[in-house]
Amino acid sequence: MGTRVAIIGSRGYPYVYSGYETFIKELAERLVKVGYQITVYCHRNLFPQQPPIVNGIRCIYLPTIEKKNLSQFIHSLQAICHACFKKFPLILVVNSANGPFGFLTKIFRMRTAINVDGLEWMRPKWKGMGAKYFYWASRMAARLFDVIITDSFAMQKIYKEEFACASVVIALWSKYPELQES
Repeated sequence: MGTRVAIIGSRGYPYVYSGYETFIKELAERLVKVGYQITVYCHRNLFPQQPPIVNGIRCIYLPTIEKKNLSQFIHSLQAICHACFKKFPLILVVNSANGPFGFLTKIFRMRTAINVDGLEWMRPKWKGMGAKYFYWASRMAARLFDVIITDSFAMQKIYKEEFACASVVIALWSKYPELQES
């Protein structure tokens, strides 16, 4: 049996709504094909049927509050707590907004990776406190997670310059030694 990996930070699997969900779907299915045991944390309210396993991927359905700006945040916090107690050998988190939750994985001594996508703090939709939060959360992700995964060499450069943080470009993630089964 392959390494157990928890994936947190999207709406769930196989729910496809945004880039994160598409990424999770593609990644999880590919990892299952090569022998990993994948668990994806899903928003309970988005799945009328809640099968425990879909396409070889274990799904854990957790509740969250129904507020657009808080639902993912609360769900990710619950999922990270759950995954820490389940002692997954690796936790993969998506979305730099979840960066501060890395403190929990540090307490539990969990191996972690986070896919930080874009410069959320610069997007017009996140003005004022939202932009400040995303910048701070990205900084926390850079400090608290074991591996930072960027989606391009340009993002890799930004994380290096802005947060003094090394990262691995997603195309190279599978070759990253710390993520391989020991």
